[in-house]
Amino acid sequence: MRDETPPTIHAERMEQQRQIRKMVEEAAKALHTTPDALICHDRTSWKVSVRDEIMWRARRELKASYPTIAGVFRYNHTAVMAAVRRYERR
Repeated sequence: MRDETPPTIHAERMEQQRQIRKMVEEAAKALHTTPDALICHDRTSWKVSVRDEIMWRARRELKASYPTIAGVFRYNHTAVMAAVRRYERR
């Protein structure tokens, strides 16, 4: 099956995912941990808080779609929606 996504949309999504990964790397460095430790599905409260903030920033600053953000964190888009809402309630 051929990918019907226009090249510009695909390139934009790839760039947004690259920028999200950079946010994860910066947060990991600041917290003296690894990016994989932040992306994993560990429910330790501080990791959840950091992930929520990064997802919120990606949505607000990059205007990234929920599926684009979800692709970086290996979650589904509804988990990203919940994380963004959770961060906004804080």
